Amino acid sequence: MKNVFTPIVVLVSLLVAVMTTPVKVSAAGPKVVSQELDVSLGYVGRGTTLEDNLHVGPISEMNTDVKYAASLPFNKDLLLRFGAEWQRFSFETPRAVAVPDTLQQGNAILGFDYQLAEQWLMRAEVQPGLYGDFSRLSWRSFDAPIVMGFVYLVDADLQWAFGLRVDVRSQYPVLPAAGVRWKFTDVWTLDLMLPNPRLEYDVNNKLQAYLGGGILAGTYVVGDHFGDVRGLPQLNNATVDYSEARLGPGFSWKALPNLTLEAEAGYVLYRTWDFFDQHINLNSKPLPFLQITCHARF
Repeated sequence: MKNVFTPIVVLVSLLVAVMTTPVKVSAAGPKVVSQELDVSLGYVGRGTTLEDNLHVGPISEMNTDVKYAASLPFNKDLLLRFGAEWQRFSFETPRAVAVPDTLQQGNAILGFDYQLAEQWLMRAEVQPGLYGDFSRLSWRSFDAPIVMGFVYLVDADLQWAFGLRVDVRSQYPVLPAAGVRWKFTDVWTLDLMLPNPRLEYDVNNKLQAYLGGGILAGTYVVGDHFGDVRGLPQLNNATVDYSEARLGPGFSWKALPNLTLEAEAGYVLYRTWDFFDQHINLNSKPLPFLQITCHARF
């Protein structure tokens, strides 16, 4: 039986770019390109995995994400954004089950930030690229999700965000979401922006501790013979929604003015591979994870 928690996880997980607060456009000064580089590496330990409530063995995971984006002012209200991202999930399985060895995406980032009014900012992006197991690259793996977000700046301590993602290949092709960031004391901040909602505590001006969640997800196409080698020919060229939800404590250290390092550990509360067209769903029980991330801003 399909787990009823799946649509809830996918709903919040696929809105990564939407919930990223757009940069406010400067009204004066030279046209300077601002750049962002984010690199993360994570490990998820082995744990029980079920297929339609039947045990299929433990599956561990390595995940890597590298994302670069640059913003160039076009005028006082408009920033043009461009960049690229590569993400890879690698799964170690004990036998030939309906889990890909890898799921990957390699995509461009094309979009803009626009200041609609003094307190309203907008971001729109299209992310064309290849999304699959990369066993054989073809146009079947091509996708171009669209994300759009709006941020309302109440003041320096409170911001609201509203977003929408469109991906016609996903089981949930149109997904709305909302979030808020509220610095309610000098040292405490409630940051409910996806994909990493957190309760943050500023230890000092360089070190921050937090308790937070994390969402990783995507929609992919597996290879031409993926199902044949697993005794499930109906899964050849199938589409799979992958998602996982995490919870745990972490630390963020501002090592340099433009470099921040993060480390966190905890549990993956939920992880699923959902071949929704074929009504085949695998999910894992809670698993320990460790994640290290580097954020650079220039």
